[in-house]
Amino acid sequence: MRRLVLLALLAACRPEPVPIQAAPTPYRRDLELTPAQARTLGGLAAEADANPGDVDALRRSGLAHMRFTLSGVLPLRDRAERDLEAAFALDPSDEDLTRALGRFYNLRAVGGDDSKAQMQVKVYAAHLGDTPVEQMTTAQFVAYSFSRLGAILSDRNRGQLVGALSKIKALEQELREATVRRPDDVELRALAGNFAFFFAGNVPFGKRDRVEAAVEYFEVVRARWDELRAGARDPGHCPNTYENFMFELAEGYTALDRVASAKEIYGELTVIRPPRTRAKEQVAFVSAERLRNLERYAGDMDLMPPWPSDVGNCVVCHSYDADVPMTSLHAVEPITLGDIPRGRLLPKPL
Repeated sequence: MRRLVLLALLAACRPEPVPIQAAPTPYRRDLELTPAQARTLGGLAAEADANPGDVDALRRSGLAHMRFTLSGVLPLRDRAERDLEAAFALDPSDEDLTRALGRFYNLRAVGGDDSKAQMQVKVYAAHLGDTPVEQMTTAQFVAYSFSRLGAILSDRNRGQLVGALSKIKALEQELREATVRRPDDVELRALAGNFAFFFAGNVPFGKRDRVEAAVEYFEVVRARWDELRAGARDPGHCPNTYENFMFELAEGYTALDRVASAKEIYGELTVIRPPRTRAKEQVAFVSAERLRNLERYAGDMDLMPPWPSDVGNCVVCHSYDADVPMTSLHAVEPITLGDIPRGRLLPKPL
């Protein structure tokens, strides 16, 4: 029985690796930067190249390239990593840098790429030091949780499923304890809810319990949205966080057969709020499809984890005019990117 469980975990937990720079691509990745964007990034890169010992120049270039990578320009990933890693080598005490770089490595991990796994461990170790989990600040605990996710994905991708499952259980317990210690911290609720949704779709047992927990966490996030960390609500950096989180909550309600609650949120998401982005267009289109077929979806655990659950999960909150991949979408009506009308979209601001 134990082996059967592990084989099921392997089937549910190990997607095909997503190629990062393969061409042609199945979706648009903002490959054509605007002239202003190209000039800005080019200038930052040139400054970093000319001053390889200047940690500030490397940091500026790395973070800028990282932001555009996360908005959908995935071929910039390697340049972002190179500059951030060089800055880290010069100053491993920079907490903003180590937090950003450590989490950025998960872009590789979700695609089955473990080539930077050991570097991720090193960066997070520098960021967190020896601080006990229960004494971490919220920002530290968020970083710690993503460091554990990196370890889980690394175990999964290498076929070390017992280790992955053990780490999942430990992280879930730590997330529960963190929300109990700080019941008014909305950031921790969002973190715990996202992990619960992710694990609900990637562990072949305990699905309903995880979805129920995720929905409970996210109901607090919805009710107290304005208390969420300002950066996560910044339209210049994360224009789609609300749509992403609320779509997850609606999918959770649907999987639990709470169709009235799901209907309210799907209906809200069909109306695109400014700034208009491609991700919002896609969420609106899929939400309309959900409303047409809500009774057919009711109780369907195949909605877990909520779309997007591949590399698009690292892009969806930040995207402006990049398409979010549809490859992980579970839908009654087949949906392709060509089915979704594209309006007039603004490029990502500099």
